[in-house]
Amino acid sequence: MYAYLLITHSYLRWLVLISLVFGLIFSFIKHKKRKIYTQNDYQLFNGIKNIFNLQFLLGILLLFQSPFVQTFWKQISVAVKWREVRFFGLEHPFMMILSVVLINFFVHKSKTKINTQQGFKYLFIRLLIIFVLIFLSIPWSFSPFTSRPDFRLF
Repeated sequence: MYAYLLITHSYLRWLVLISLVFGLIFSFIKHKKRKIYTQNDYQLFNGIKNIFNLQFLLGILLLFQSPFVQTFWKQISVAVKWREVRFFGLEHPFMMILSVVLINFFVHKSKTKINTQQGFKYLFIRLLIIFVLIFLSIPWSFSPFTSRPDFRLF
């Protein structure tokens, strides 16, 4: 089951990133055109948030099954010195949990911006921060922290 969760989690990151980039572009264009943030726009960003939440649930399941995480918590004093174990046991989960909490909070708070022009600017700035957090915390094939394939095979 661990292997299937890992593969699903790995591929779902692309949907998360695509939806986040879409949200950034959408909010930037709407802000530049001085459009009013509507209930429909809120529902769109709520959908993006739900994609994050699905990925988060898969990540939590992986957290409890990952050999890296289990190794990290069994031998914390030694494991913090191992880059890969520390990354998957501490850094990646912490940054991703922070990102999910932030997107849930910001999208919820954007509901107060409905029928104003500030909603898109508000979300653009906050989604950009979340994008940076997530992009730096993903184990890319080119990452200096830890390297994983961008596309896993079954």
